[in-house]
Amino acid sequence: MRKEKLPAIRRIGFSLLLLGVGYLLGSNGTFQLATSVAQPPLNTDDDSNQAVDLANETVKQIQVANATLGQAMESLRLEGKYNPATTGMNPYLILTGGGDAIADLEAGNGVDPITFAELYAGMALPEVGDEITRDQQNRLLYKNKLIRMYSVERMKKRYETYQAIQEKRVLP
Repeated sequence: MRKEKLPAIRRIGFSLLLLGVGYLLGSNGTFQLATSVAQPPLNTDDDSNQAVDLANETVKQIQVANATLGQAMESLRLEGKYNPATTGMNPYLILTGGGDAIADLEAGNGVDPITFAELYAGMALPEVGDEITRDQQNRLLYKNKLIRMYSVERMKKRYETYQAIQEKRVLP
C-alpha cells in the first residue's frame, strides 16, 4: 500500500510544482504578448489621440477642406463679410459668401442653421452668450427675442448665392 501512495504523492507534488512555475512565469510577464502599435492609444482622456473610424485619405481630405475653409473665412473677414456669433467655424456662412450672424440675432429675423445649432450647443461668443437666456419652454432668447432659424425663402436665396459662387469664373 505504501508503494501505491508514492506515485500519487509524486503526481501531486509535480502538479503543485508546475502550478507554482506557471504562476511565477505568468506574474512576471515572461510570455506576455507585446502591445501592437496599431492599437488605439490606451489613454482615453486625451480626445486628440482618439482613433477615428475613417480612412487616412478621408481624414486628409477633411483636414485640407478645413484648412481651405479657414482661409476663405479669413478672406471674408478681411472683406468685412464674415461676423460669426459662435466660436466654431461656420461653413454655411463661408460657402454662401459670408454673413453677419450677430446682426441677424439683433434683427430677430433668424440665423443660419449652423449658428442656430452652435448656439444651442453652448458655443456662443462670450459677448453673445451674455445676452442669451431661455424661456419657459427652454427655447433660446437673444435680448428677449426668440432665436429662430432662417426662413425657407432666405435659405433658398442663400443657396442661390452658393450656386452663383460655384459657377463664377475666376480669372487666373
